[in-house]
Amino acid sequence: MATAPISLQILVIDTCETSRRAACAQVLALGHDAIPMPDRSTAADWLCRNAADVILLDWDPSFSVTGSAQVGMSIPPSDLWLPVILVSDPLDAARPRRPLPEGADDWLDRPLDAALLAARLQRCGQLLAQQRRQRSRIQQMRDIQDNILDAVLTVDDTGKVVEANLAACRTFCKGEPASLTGADVQAVTGHDLTTLARSQRLRLACGNGSSFVAQVSVSSWEEAGAQRVTLVIKDLTDILRNERMRDEFLATVSHELRTPLTSVLGAVSLLVSGAAGPLPAQAMPLAAAAQRNGERLSKLIDDVLDLTKLEGDRMVLHVRSQPLGPLMQEAVKANQGYAAGLGVTIEADLSRGSDALALVDANRLLQVMANLLSNAIKHSPAGETVTLRLESAEGGHAIVVSDAGPGVPEAYRSFLFEKFSQADASDGRVVGGTGLGLHIARLLVERMAGRIKLVADARQGATFRVWLPQVLTASACAGAGAQAAAIREDLIT
Repeated sequence: MATAPISLQILVIDTCETSRRAACAQVLALGHDAIPMPDRSTAADWLCRNAADVILLDWDPSFSVTGSAQVGMSIPPSDLWLPVILVSDPLDAARPRRPLPEGADDWLDRPLDAALLAARLQRCGQLLAQQRRQRSRIQQMRDIQDNILDAVLTVDDTGKVVEANLAACRTFCKGEPASLTGADVQAVTGHDLTTLARSQRLRLACGNGSSFVAQVSVSSWEEAGAQRVTLVIKDLTDILRNERMRDEFLATVSHELRTPLTSVLGAVSLLVSGAAGPLPAQAMPLAAAAQRNGERLSKLIDDVLDLTKLEGDRMVLHVRSQPLGPLMQEAVKANQGYAAGLGVTIEADLSRGSDALALVDANRLLQVMANLLSNAIKHSPAGETVTLRLESAEGGHAIVVSDAGPGVPEAYRSFLFEKFSQADASDGRVVGGTGLGLHIARLLVERMAGRIKLVADARQGATFRVWLPQVLTASACAGAGAQAAAIREDLIT
């Protein structure tokens, strides 16, 4: 593909007016601008106030400065390349050509060959155009980085800062970029590179002496064979404040709703039980529906309160050594009535975990089991069986709950344990729910140092597996109180 001709500004420096005019004429004939200069000093002064693309400099090969061949003129410093082409009389063939003087980029013999001059200037124009494109891309990347609201630091493998965006300068050095370049990242942030790369959320120091909680994202790459690490530092101050305000609002609203709802539920329950006198037959379904939906609303309020406590790290778990067998039996009994009402049977196999003990909060583990069992029951067709098994696995104990329902859709599994997630979120869904139960269950199990997951290879229905670490066994109960206390303290704090 042919490239468009590039017009250059050529500074023609020649003490001989005749040859200077001839050179300018050739430059103009090639479609470039020619700026004639009588000597190096005048040209240097002009360059302090103006810009040129190429210097065409008359050169005496015998000229030297401090014993070495140099261009002999002062060119103002710039981050752009200013090519210098020397023009001189041809040397005697018997004399060897001297090396290209310092500061020069090319050498042409006089009289100037028009084709050769055109080729050299075209090459200079192409290189200058490429340089401008690269500079434009660099400036574009700089502008993009400076418009990122998060602080971005790039450091080398020794932990020295090599680049920082505007937000980083404002955060760590009061807006002075020069004080960041070359500084040690530990002196800047208060943490070494290893800690920053390892931790996603930590407290960092500011340039004004304060500190803030930040989320750090890390990426590693190479530049000219040197290792670079880029840190994207997001200030979480506003996010944490908004989350705290949201949690406080939800907790307040939920608490204010619970008091009148308890009174309403109590009154409706009395009406349904006949304590206030028999209700007409037409009124009984309405009262039962009011009671059922009131209990559902009460459960939702409890879930919201639990969620705000867990996410705000304000829920204290009373963790102690508990036998899992009796807890599972209690969970089955608590859900038998619900299962019977839907025509579903609960079958428990606790033989392989009869002596299983773990450090758990009994009430919170029962809450987890109530969620898993009730989900399994309401998703199972009438006449089917929900199974609960207690097994020993992976240095701990596994509680497995399986149903014979339709299973979990593939597209829904990746966010199954997120807040307000439901496989069927439509208004007409058959199975109700708030979408908070599994999320709360996951948070509770993790607070008890366990894991909960959906078993992906279940052939029918859905199978959930709760794993809890084995801390105590029946034969090692004596003398293990200190171990239990230490683990409990670690879990709570």
